[in-house]
Amino acid sequence: MLFRKRHKIAGQEAGWEPEPPAVPAAVSDEDAAPPDWREPDAPPSPEESPDPAESVPSADGQVPRRKKGIRIGQFFTGGVLSQDEFTRRLPVIVYGVFLMLLYIANGFHLQHKHSELDRIADELKQLKTEAVTSSAVRMTLTRQSEIERLLRERGIPLVQDGAPSHVIED
Repeated sequence: MLFRKRHKIAGQEAGWEPEPPAVPAAVSDEDAAPPDWREPDAPPSPEESPDPAESVPSADGQVPRRKKGIRIGQFFTGGVLSQDEFTRRLPVIVYGVFLMLLYIANGFHLQHKHSELDRIADELKQLKTEAVTSSAVRMTLTRQSEIERLLRERGIPLVQDGAPSHVIED
């Protein structure tokens, strides 16, 4: 271990020095593959054989069961599909896969909504620009001087009364 707490043990000096890393032993060709990478019909390895100390019955007379674990190599050989452990946990696995698919579908849905929101925002920006432009054109066309000019160009006579229509009294 690289990180250790400093403990004062009798006979040890106050200084602490890390242990040098262990050098791995040479691996022979027989030991190169992990024990769970064996053929499905091969006999169990010594690590898998039941320990006689574990099969001692307890006070109620039952022998404790050895935990069966799923090893990585069993996924590659297909041995996982035939085990009772896998079939027992199949509903949980299906539920997990369902949740993952739901998560992916939700991501696609959100991506679609974001693109739709961007499209609507661009359309809104364009419509605001058109509204400002048309408002400016309308204001220009409704000025009295502009109306008189347009009527003169078209030859429509305009009779204006020189007096205001309403007199404001103080």
